[in-house]
This record gives sequence, structure tokens and C-alpha cells, in this order.
Amino acid sequence: MSGSKSDVGITQFFKIVVLGDSGVGKTALIQRLTDNKFAETSSTIGVQYQPYVCPLDDQKVQLQLWDTAGQERYRSISKAYFRNAVGALLVYDITVTTSFENLAMWLEDLRQMCSPNAFILLVGNKSDRESEREISENEAKDFALRNRLEYIEASALSGDNVVKTFSRLAFMISEKIKSGEITTTPGKRRAPPELEETNEEIPKCRC
Repeated sequence: MSGSKSDVGITQFFKIVVLGDSGVGKTALIQRLTDNKFAETSSTIGVQYQPYVCPLDDQKVQLQLWDTAGQERYRSISKAYFRNAVGALLVYDITVTTSFENLAMWLEDLRQMCSPNAFILLVGNKSDRESEREISENEAKDFALRNRLEYIEASALSGDNVVKTFSRLAFMISEKIKSGEITTTPGKRRAPPELEETNEEIPKCRC
């Protein structure tokens, strides 16, 4: 999927939320997709918004990526932005057990607020750190199966499977729209969130 930030000729807008614990690499995955680069990032405060335009069949769609904070104190803020999402990336770090254990909590929040039948893709990030793995692929696949999710592993650092992850997300949302499982308003643009300024210092993480 070769995309851009230009919105010329867009036919559909897909609201997508990216959620999971702090430090799992949500922002880094988005940055790898949009800018094809990796940099150590500070933890997201509240919600960040990033549009990304990609071709899909004979159309151009805009993925409206809402990057949510993973800290508990921002959970209520993040939940407000899940509303009407038609797709989601549920991200954990394959080297951190607690990030996997907390997936059920994030999934519950998501399903309370997002569109019925939204497509949710489970993403095990940091696949480049195989020697530090704490969560096996079988454990992740079992969680995905029990919760009716698709599963993929990726690396924001190396770029492995990042484009494939977002391509699959866009394709499956499109298929669900065609089948009538979910609906969107063609050409409808959602405004990015307005967030309060903060001077809080958040340590950087290697995502």
C-alpha cells in the first residue's frame, strides 16, 4: 500500500483507533506508515490524530488514525474517541507480558464505543526483538480466536509487516462496508481532536 497525506480525490473516510498500553509502539507504527521512519517517541498525552491517504481498488480512502494514550489516567479521554470507529489496531508488545494481559480491558472499552462489527486487528509489535519475547505466537493466536480478531506481528523499528497491517485493516473495512456490516458516510471528514496543552514530562521509550 503506497499512500500519502494528500486528500485530493478521496471517496471514503475510515475512522480508525490505535490502542493498547503505553510503550507498546502505537505512535511508532503510525510514524513508520506515514513517514517511513523510526524514532524513539514520548508517550502520547490524550489523543493524537494522523490522516493517511491510500489507494484501495479503484478508490482513494483516508485512514483517520486516532493514536490514543496508554496510561490509565488518560483512559477516559481515550474512550471518548473510540465512538463510531469502523476499525482498530489493538497493539501489545511481544516482550512485555502485562501489555498482553491488559488487552481484554482495552478490547472491552473499544467494543463499548466503536461501531458494531468494526474490524479489529490484533498487532504484536516489536517482532524484531525475538530473543526477548515473552508472549508466544500461539498465545496471541488463541486470544485472537477467542475474541474474533485477526492477528499479525509487526515491527515499527524494522518496518516489517507495518504496511501489510494497515493494508489489511483498510481492505477488511471496505469489505464490511460492501457487505453492509458497517456503514460510513462517503466524503465525511472528522475534525482532529482539540487537546489541552500540557507540560508533563513523559519518558521516551524504545518502540
